[in-house]
Amino acid sequence: MGEIPTLSCAMTTMDNLKLSFTGEYTNSLDQKHRLSIPVKFRKALDPINDRTFVITRGFDPCLILYPVAEWNRVEEQLSQLSSIRGQHRNFVRSIVRHATYLQYDSQGRIAIPDNLLEFASVIKDVNVIGMINKIELWAPEVLDSQDSSADVTAIDFEDLANEINF
Repeated sequence: MGEIPTLSCAMTTMDNLKLSFTGEYTNSLDQKHRLSIPVKFRKALDPINDRTFVITRGFDPCLILYPVAEWNRVEEQLSQLSSIRGQHRNFVRSIVRHATYLQYDSQGRIAIPDNLLEFASVIKDVNVIGMINKIELWAPEVLDSQDSSADVTAIDFEDLANEINF
C-alpha cells in the first residue's frame, strides 16, 4: 500500500501572528510612580524590543509609549526634517526632549518620570489604551473630558472609514 499524501495547509499559530496593541485597561500607579503594563501588551511586544519602551508626551494631553523598534521609525522620520527650519527644529524638540527609555521590570512595571505624569495630569489611576503600534496613557478624567468635547460625528468616522476601505 502506498503512503497517504499529506496536505499542506496554511495554519497559523499564535507564535506566527503579529500581535498589536488593542483594548483599554485601567491600572493604578504605585507609590514609586510605577505602572504595570497589561500582560496582553507585554505579550504583544516583539522580543527585539528587549522589554523596552520609549515614553514621551502625546499631541493630546496624554503620554505615548512606543516600543523601541517603533520609536526608531519615529526618529528616522524626525531626522528627515530640516535642522535649518525653525518650525522643524521646534517640532523635533517638542517630541524628543521629553522622550525617556523605560524597561519594564520582572513584574511588568515601568517607572514614569514625574514631569510626564504632571503633563498628563496623572495622579493615581491610568487608562492604558492600545493604539495598534503604540500605547496611550491617560488620566481617566482627562480622557472623559476629551471624549465629551470631541467634535466628531458618525459621518466624520464614516468618511475616515471609507478612506481606508474599512
